Amino acid sequence: MSEILDDKDAILALDKSGLFKDEFDFPQNLRKAVKNVKAFTLPDKVKVGQRILHYKDVENVVLAGMGGSAIAGDILKDWIGNEIAVPMETVRGYHLPAYLNEKSLVFFISYSGNTEETLSCMLDAARKGCQIISISSNGALGRATQALGLPLIELPKMAAARASLPYLFAPLPYLLAEVGILSMSKVEREMNDTIEVVDKMARELAVEVPIEQNFAKKVALEIFGFTPIVYCYNPYKSVGLRFKCQVNENCKLPARCDVFPELNHNEIMGWEAPESILKRYTLVLLRDLEAEPLEVKARIDALKEKFFSKKAKSVVEIHPQGKTPLGRMFSLIFILDVVSMYLAVLHGRNPVASETFQILKYDVTERLGTLRKLEKQILKLAST
Repeated sequence: MSEILDDKDAILALDKSGLFKDEFDFPQNLRKAVKNVKAFTLPDKVKVGQRILHYKDVENVVLAGMGGSAIAGDILKDWIGNEIAVPMETVRGYHLPAYLNEKSLVFFISYSGNTEETLSCMLDAARKGCQIISISSNGALGRATQALGLPLIELPKMAAARASLPYLFAPLPYLLAEVGILSMSKVEREMNDTIEVVDKMARELAVEVPIEQNFAKKVALEIFGFTPIVYCYNPYKSVGLRFKCQVNENCKLPARCDVFPELNHNEIMGWEAPESILKRYTLVLLRDLEAEPLEVKARIDALKEKFFSKKAKSVVEIHPQGKTPLGRMFSLIFILDVVSMYLAVLHGRNPVASETFQILKYDVTERLGTLRKLEKQILKLAST
């Protein structure tokens, strides 16, 4: 099975949608996304019907989206959630929290623009008079945003929503800096580090680099044939979730994710299961020895020695690179993205094609007419 990972033609034959190209263009796309948001002008105010939305005096921030789009909000929250002076939360669902008002800044993130949960949240926000910014390539969200005259960050077409992470994420910190929630110097410093480290790793993990020198290929081979479990320290929760979802979507395989220290109080009990069960799993430990508090590090090391190494099929430790927290987060995201791509190749999977998405996103949504109904209700607000 390892031979296919060094066969560029075989890999590209599976990847009919060009997801490998989009993935390895990650650093270039991040540069473009930063350039685009710097050229974007956030209005001081927007009139929607009889209501004026003012983009100032933000008291809380919400990031609404689903799947590969919503992860951008999770990454932002894990990165700066403990540093900023206003509450921030991500919403994955049909409705926003009841406490939102005209001083709430809400980002609607949907690559396709046809995510019905996100559009439903937009209806909530528009009714509450929230400050709204949409990030989308097109679809109902793009049309509704433009019809209401609201700010829209437009995205380029890519192989899949998950490949557009650079374009989904980059606008968030820059716009938060523009409204005074973040320091622009911090954003610039950490984004530059992120681009530098991911650029380096894109070269190191490229398809042309053979298994012997390619860490991502080695990890994919270690996981192949087993179910991956990823454990990480809490600030890397979004990174672990991203990898779980990448395995689900790219490989069409189950995976799971949990975080320290919470998993010490529940998940860890599962490691008392019979070895016949636990030997089906490969444990992927995301470790940042510079960031882990002594108490967390000691517990991870003890569990690794007494349980994980003895009971799992194998344990893989992955450490971040980069000089800044954001750079270190994205170094892990990129490594794990590429691991999931190589794992898809080992399983002979087209990383984009999906039967279940066809049913859920098209058959059910189209039959119920949910998007059309929501878009119509949002457009009515322009005249009320």
